[in-house]
Amino acid sequence: MKLRNSIIIFYTISFLIGGQGSAGAKFLQINSFPRAAGLGGTMVARSGLLEAVHYNPAGIATLTGFNAIASHSEYFVDMGYEQFSAAYRTSFGTIAVGLVGLFSGEMEETTETEPLGTGRMFTANDYAIHMSFGRKFTDKFSGGWTAKYVIQTIDKLSATNVVFDIGALYNTGLINNLVIGFALRNFGKDMRYTGENLQNQVKLGESDFEEEDVKIEVVSEDYQLPISFELGFSMDFALPMGSKLTTSLAIRNIVDQAEFSSAGLELNIKDFIILTAGHGNLKALGFNDPSDTQLDGNMRGFSGGFGVNLLPVFRQKTKLFYGFEDHRYLEPIHSVGVQFQL
Repeated sequence: MKLRNSIIIFYTISFLIGGQGSAGAKFLQINSFPRAAGLGGTMVARSGLLEAVHYNPAGIATLTGFNAIASHSEYFVDMGYEQFSAAYRTSFGTIAVGLVGLFSGEMEETTETEPLGTGRMFTANDYAIHMSFGRKFTDKFSGGWTAKYVIQTIDKLSATNVVFDIGALYNTGLINNLVIGFALRNFGKDMRYTGENLQNQVKLGESDFEEEDVKIEVVSEDYQLPISFELGFSMDFALPMGSKLTTSLAIRNIVDQAEFSSAGLELNIKDFIILTAGHGNLKALGFNDPSDTQLDGNMRGFSGGFGVNLLPVFRQKTKLFYGFEDHRYLEPIHSVGVQFQL
C-alpha cells in the first residue's frame, strides 16, 4: 500500500510539471529572516545586509567584520522554518555559510484502507546548506555567488542536489543612491526521489515451482527546481536626526509562476528602531476583490515588522527582529530573529 501511495504522488508530480506551482524544492523560495519577510522579500538590491544573501549573494560584499543571524518562522500548517547564516569579511571578499530547513513535525500515515491513520508516524523535511561569496570589484559594482546542497526527505524517500545562485549590484550614485540588483537563483539539474518507499517485493505466482519473490523499484519522475530571475531597485532618503527611509522593489520571474512584483519600505531611526512594511504581490492592489485568476495564483499579501538595536542596553551589537507575511487564504507567517555583529 505504501508503494501505491508513492506511485500516486509521483504520477501527480509528473502531471503537474510545466504548470503553476509545478517546481519542487519550493522551500528555497520562502522569504528568509524577519527583516526580509517584512519587506515582502525585496532584498535583491539591498547591500551591506546579511539577510540579503538568500536573494542576491552580492549583497554581502560590503559587510564589515563578523556577522551572524538566526531566525524561526511559524510556517503554514504547523510547520517550522529555521534559518542561520554567518559571514566574515576578508581581504579578498566576504564569505558566508548557513543552513535553512523546513520541518513538518511528525505526521500520522494514512492509506486507502486506513484513511484515519495507521498509527505509524513519519516526517517530511527539507534542508539546504549554503556557502556564499561576495566581493566589491569597484566602488559601484559588486558580485557574488552561492552554492547550496539541497536535501528533501519524505518518510523513507530522499532527493539531493547542488544548486547555485549568482547576482550583482550596481550602485549608480544617482537619484538618492539608486542601487540596481539582479540575481539568478536556484539553477541546477532536475531532482529525483529515491528510497525504500519506492521498493517492493512481488510474488510471481502461487506455484511451488515459481521463482522466489522479485524485488522491484519504481523510478520517480524528475522534477525541476524553482529557478528564478529577479531584478531589484532600492533608494535611500535621508531624514532628520540621522534617520533614513529606504524603498525597495523586486520583479520576479519564477519558472512555474507568472511574473510578479513586490515592494517594501524600511524606516531606520538612528539604527535603533527599524520599521518595515511591504506587499508580496502588487497586482493585488489594483483590484477591490481580485479573483485567483487575476492574481495569477499568487496569494501573497501585506507584510511588516520591526527591529530593535540592543547596543544601548547590553553594549553589544545585537538586533532583535519580528516580521509577518499575510496570505489570502492561510494564516499569516510570523518570524522572529536575532542578529549579532563583531
